[in-house]
Amino acid sequence: MLPLGSRSRRGFTLIELLVVIAIIAILIGLLLPAVQKVRESANRTTCQNNLKQMGIAIHAYHDANKKLPPSRIGPQHATWFVLILPYLEQSALYSKWDLSRSYYEQSVEVKRAFVPLYVCPTRRTEPMMSTLYEGNPHDPGTQGDYACNGGQFYNAIVDHPLCRGPMCYADAQVSGTVLIASNSQTSLAHITDGTSNTFLVGEKHSVRSRWGHSGPSFGEGSIWNGEFPRNFSRIAGQTRWNLGQHPEDLAGPWHCKFGSYHPGICQFLFTDGRVTAIANSIDMDSLQRLACRDDGLVNPEF
Repeated sequence: MLPLGSRSRRGFTLIELLVVIAIIAILIGLLLPAVQKVRESANRTTCQNNLKQMGIAIHAYHDANKKLPPSRIGPQHATWFVLILPYLEQSALYSKWDLSRSYYEQSVEVKRAFVPLYVCPTRRTEPMMSTLYEGNPHDPGTQGDYACNGGQFYNAIVDHPLCRGPMCYADAQVSGTVLIASNSQTSLAHITDGTSNTFLVGEKHSVRSRWGHSGPSFGEGSIWNGEFPRNFSRIAGQTRWNLGQHPEDLAGPWHCKFGSYHPGICQFLFTDGRVTAIANSIDMDSLQRLACRDDGLVNPEF
């Protein structure tokens, strides 16, 4: 007999324990996609906000200078990412740049500076440095996930002197590596197709297996370095520059394209300041109309 007042205790059997574990596993399996969906929704919103903040900064730059920031101020010199820093509450970092000198002559601190606003959280959240230059050791610098719109041009030439996008290579005068003069070639007045019909900045197609690869054949080098346009500028439209379809899409000149890690879409900042998600399936004619600032062709739905 059991002592008076005591109760028998019955534990779980092995089968019961396995059933409970199986139920928990099923619940986790059902909840995980929902959690991932919520996380991606939050990341997409953050990315959208990044683009909006860049839009505000670019317009503030235009108000101050009466020109849009050029894609780069000189051949190996600062890019538009540097020029808008003061309008993103990054004046301290901007003050450390010597704009007359090339990227390679800047301090290590400057070249490896990380601005969270310049990365999409779906793609990465921590600083990542360029690691290769055509397979050889390279002067590392911070990577980023956005690119200005260089329009569309023949033969995959990004940042061509005859750039048809809103942000183009500056008219620069250089002596050796010293920048003597630099003038932006575009202003809002040059967006004759309308600011609501021309995008300004977009997410750049970034192939996961090519992260850190810089140089003429890649597009994942430092966003601060004006030597390699594909790091900070992209083109879109006929005949080969559709949107990147997924993180491992190496089709065509992948390093010249816009693209996103958000499933099925790529986000763009339009010149009027709004951010719009465009389906990866958009045809190249429509994409080209949105990329060119002055071709007289517009997409009514935008």
